[in-house]
Amino acid sequence: MKNRIFLRGLNLMVCGLAVAAFAACGDDSNEGSGGAGGGTGATTGTGGETATSTGTTDPTTTTSATMDATTSATTGAGGGPQSIEMIDDMEDNDNAINAAGGRVGYWYSFNDGTEGATQNPPPDLEGTGETPFTMTALEPARGQSKYAARSWGSGFETWGAGFGFDLSSVEGEKTPYDASAYTGITLWAKGTTSATVLISDPSTDPVGGSCTDECDKWSKSLALTGEWQQFTIPFADLKQGGWGTPATTDQIDASKLYSIQFQVGTDPEFDVYIDDLAFYN
Repeated sequence: MKNRIFLRGLNLMVCGLAVAAFAACGDDSNEGSGGAGGGTGATTGTGGETATSTGTTDPTTTTSATMDATTSATTGAGGGPQSIEMIDDMEDNDNAINAAGGRVGYWYSFNDGTEGATQNPPPDLEGTGETPFTMTALEPARGQSKYAARSWGSGFETWGAGFGFDLSSVEGEKTPYDASAYTGITLWAKGTTSATVLISDPSTDPVGGSCTDECDKWSKSLALTGEWQQFTIPFADLKQGGWGTPATTDQIDASKLYSIQFQVGTDPEFDVYIDDLAFYN
């Protein structure tokens, strides 16, 4: 069942935004359904801080099984992760996140629908499941890691493009996932342009009912380079971009998370890799 995409009908909406910064809408037609509940809109916003890697970039010093404080490139307070709960290491080379801890989710891509622009893997706009998100083989491998989630393309002019997954989506019904036992997320990444990690909760996801087409997710900018870096992001460091509907809480509600996504802005070209994504303490 891991390669199967469970789909729900897309709720087609149009973004009614005067875009001064990068912005997106809820479940609109340009955001990939990816199966597990659909891609919900995102922005790279102006309100979040930039997370920069300060640790090792040597790919031989870490593997999926050995990410710990000694190899952590820390961003934000609290130091590196002492223990991790792997969300997806991509090594099974399918579109599903690890089926553990009650998580059920599938990778998808989404974008602003700029005419003539391209994104790979392409969004599944019709929700057919015929073209699921595919992982990319790493050449060379990053230590023992042979696959990563990757999206690349060019030409987006409104707010950009992104990729990600829902944490709990069974038969296309997205429900909140309790991650309150964890401090935040940790991941390895590289890219040709900076990216923003976005995480939604009831205040910042259309499913939560507090926002509709201007869901300003909790975010943190990642200063990517062409070399692999590890980023460790505490939930407490996530901020809204400041462009959309304000959250009803001062910080993210980690007990009710919906999605984790990665978004790039309107750079002429982009190429972003994500690997070994996990919750940490």
